[in-house]
Amino acid sequence: MKNITIGFILCAALFLAVGCSNQQSANTEQTKMEKAENKTENTIFPKGEKAPAETFTGTVYVQPLAPKTENNNFSIASVTFEPGARANWHNHPAGQTILVTMGKGLYQEKGKPIKTINKGDVILCNPDIEHWHGASPESPMTHVVITNYKGDSQVNWLKPVTDEEYKADAK
Repeated sequence: MKNITIGFILCAALFLAVGCSNQQSANTEQTKMEKAENKTENTIFPKGEKAPAETFTGTVYVQPLAPKTENNNFSIASVTFEPGARANWHNHPAGQTILVTMGKGLYQEKGKPIKTINKGDVILCNPDIEHWHGASPESPMTHVVITNYKGDSQVNWLKPVTDEEYKADAK
C-alpha cells in the first residue's frame, strides 16, 4: 500500500512538472510573439496604410506626417518595413533625409556596398542618387523620411531590388 501511495505521488509530481514545463514554454513563446509584435507596434507614429506593391517588395506601411505646403518645400512620412521588405530602387531630385526610429535595416546606393542601419542612424540621400532602403531579413525597421521637392517632383521610382541584390553582404 505504501509503495502504491509513493508511486501515485511520484506520478502526480511528474505530471505537474511536465504540465508546468509546457505552460512555461507556452508563456515563453507568447512573450516572444508579444515582443515581435511590439517591435513594429512600439513606434512613435501610427503604422499607416499599406504601401503600393508597384514601389515596394514585401509588406510596408506609410503614415504621412506633414505634406508640402506654401511654407515648406518637403513632405514627411513614417515608413514601417516588415522583415525582408524594401523600397524599389529610386532617387530624389532634391534629396531626402532618413531618420531610423526603430529596428534594423539596410541602405544601398547604386554601385556601393549595402550598409546596415539601426535605430538612431541618420542617412542623407543626395539629389539624384539612385538608392534603396528597407528592413533587414530578421528585423522590422521604421524610419521617418523628410523628402524635398524639386518643382512638383519628389521621387523617381525605378525597378524592384532583386533578391540577389538584397541578399548581398551588408557592411
